[in-house]
Amino acid sequence: MRNVATIMEKELRGYLNSPIAYISGFVFLLVLAFAFFLFLQAKPIDQVLYNTTMIMVWVFLFVAPALTMHLFAEERRAGTIELLMTYPIQDWEVVLGKYLAALALFLSYVLLTAIVYPTFLVIYGSPDKGTLVTSYLGIILIGASYLALGVLASALTKSQTVSAMIGIGLLFGLMLCYYAGSLDLYGVGKVLAYLSPVEHFSNSFGIGAVNTRDVVYFLSFIFFFLFASVRVVEIKRWQ
Repeated sequence: MRNVATIMEKELRGYLNSPIAYISGFVFLLVLAFAFFLFLQAKPIDQVLYNTTMIMVWVFLFVAPALTMHLFAEERRAGTIELLMTYPIQDWEVVLGKYLAALALFLSYVLLTAIVYPTFLVIYGSPDKGTLVTSYLGIILIGASYLALGVLASALTKSQTVSAMIGIGLLFGLMLCYYAGSLDLYGVGKVLAYLSPVEHFSNSFGIGAVNTRDVVYFLSFIFFFLFASVRVVEIKRWQ
């Protein structure tokens, strides 16, 4: 794991030396702050957290690809990926180190909201503490899933713009699958909804429940896209 930690540290330094981390964080917190205080005024107190976390899920649609688009694409464009691959390091270590760096930055954003918003909810009412905990657990899982998909999108191309478009397009498609569940499509709608991370968040974590099936879904989602990323990096290495 020493190589993973080294890669992760390198990527974190890269984030802190680029505007990506600051712009993404600013947009993320600004949109959520606006939505939260809007819901705080217009909705019952027990609905404020759920509605805010659903807004988070939509914001992740853009923030996750923004955080991951450069991880492989920029190194491939600059030609530094070839140098990295000459080191005695495994492909999975590179993928995991880059992914953990993006995840650490993402968790710092979520931590800021976890300090501010629950405090306001306690001041304005009596929110269920169990729902608070499960909502944030679900937010972490769905964000980690989106980042894993973003890593694969970055591994597929040497253009950060194309990487972001692939990530946003795939995530937007998964969001649409969630809404297809309410349509009468002879059972196909339910299958499409099951494929969407939003379905597994809104029907369990978002309402204060933790379903083992949903936890397994998210962990499988993350493993699948990181595994696919490793395979893509391996193929690119031998091309």
